[in-house]
Amino acid sequence: MKKITYDKKSAWEIIYTRYEGMQAKAMQLLSAEVGYRVTRDPGVYTLYVLPCRRESSTLPEKCAIILGLREESELLSTYIRPEDVPEDGYCIRIMKNPSDPAYNWILIAGADDRSLYYGAVDFLDHYLVQHSHYPMCDNNETLDFELPDSIHRSAPQTQRRMIFTWGHPINDYRLFLRNMARLKLNEVIIWNDFCPVNAREITEYAHEWGIRVIWGFAWGWIDGCGNIRSIDDDYLAAVRQSVLDRFEAEYAPLGVDGIYFQSFTERGDSEIAGRSIAQTVVKLVNDTASELLARYPGLQIQFGLHADSVRNHPDDIAKTDPRVEIIWENHDAFPLNSEPDFQCENAFENTAEFIRTILSMRPGAKVGILYKGYCTLDWSKFVYQRGPFLLGEAHPRLIAHDTALRAQRWRFLQGQWMQYGGAAQKMTQLIHELDPEGKVALGMAGMFDDGIWFPEAVTSHMFWNSDGTYERTMREVAARPCLRM
Repeated sequence: MKKITYDKKSAWEIIYTRYEGMQAKAMQLLSAEVGYRVTRDPGVYTLYVLPCRRESSTLPEKCAIILGLREESELLSTYIRPEDVPEDGYCIRIMKNPSDPAYNWILIAGADDRSLYYGAVDFLDHYLVQHSHYPMCDNNETLDFELPDSIHRSAPQTQRRMIFTWGHPINDYRLFLRNMARLKLNEVIIWNDFCPVNAREITEYAHEWGIRVIWGFAWGWIDGCGNIRSIDDDYLAAVRQSVLDRFEAEYAPLGVDGIYFQSFTERGDSEIAGRSIAQTVVKLVNDTASELLARYPGLQIQFGLHADSVRNHPDDIAKTDPRVEIIWENHDAFPLNSEPDFQCENAFENTAEFIRTILSMRPGAKVGILYKGYCTLDWSKFVYQRGPFLLGEAHPRLIAHDTALRAQRWRFLQGQWMQYGGAAQKMTQLIHELDPEGKVALGMAGMFDDGIWFPEAVTSHMFWNSDGTYERTMREVAARPCLRM
């Protein structure tokens, strides 16, 4: 790799078309992370900046990062073909400056503003990383070397890439959502005992990052569903009315993207007091959802369904209102069970067959699958919310306290994912094979603790693209500078 001969502090600039929405966020990300590589001499307090210039007829004379939507940029439309920008994806092209090949141009074109941001992320977390290890250079020396010409196109194999989390362990909701965007996740389910006071603010901030927020609350779920002794008609009527009242009072005024619920299915048996759990939960869901949708047409409703108690009753579950999306979790094998661990081939095949069943169960209806293996909560000391609260506005010292306590758990999970994560990739490949259009939503049941940890990063990589071997996935993900290890 040839070392540059020019002064990089005065060579680079960013060329953009629109400074708004996620285009602006892509530009901010590139300005910060490329800027620290090119605007300082090591150990010298110089005050160079990285110029940002709106695209015009004046072409970049030296090095430039040119970003935007292809149809809005003359430069991008000249050097990137229409077919090089896939639907919902992006194209990154590294080329020599046509006027002076001593300098590089980096072109990033997105299919839309959110995809453009993902392209900026990929350039930083993949392309630059692959060129920062040789010859033994630090990250801030990456652009001291000429960049080889290349073109990279990428689009998601899963359209909706989610994370499910309890709300009150989130100490900094802004960082949480920024980390999601960095991992190309675009939907979050936040479960609460009480609707946060700042729920509207959180939703608006998430939208700025291209993320939809689904607010979760119980439809008959309790801690220890095995303790529920009756699911008779009076019980169902009481649950239904409480859900309607709660939605009207807490969530309807917010104009939510959607709601998520769990009910009484998180238990090992298939009946309660002689009544079928599968049949009864479908009755509760259909009756309640029907009334909600009559009042709020178009409301997205997600049914978080634990497979434990209903796995042998697919015909009953298939009768769920097709307007309600089922988000499945809990089955024999990782990644649908709780921990990444050794599993026999039979367990994996049983879960693979279960996935084939649920993906064909309700043709045309939305469906999602929740992966496990990210939980850092100590359930022996878990405390539920005592009332409405401000979510994700914690003091930095509290954040540091909680992060330190959970770091060892993350290190343990990291080791487990390194050893057993191949099973998750194999399962994801099966889902992508069964669902080539990427309509099945895939999610993680977990959260971010003051940063991005390996298990979340490697899973989000699979959700985006599960091709190749797990060894290659690990190698690419582990090299990301944004990762905590």
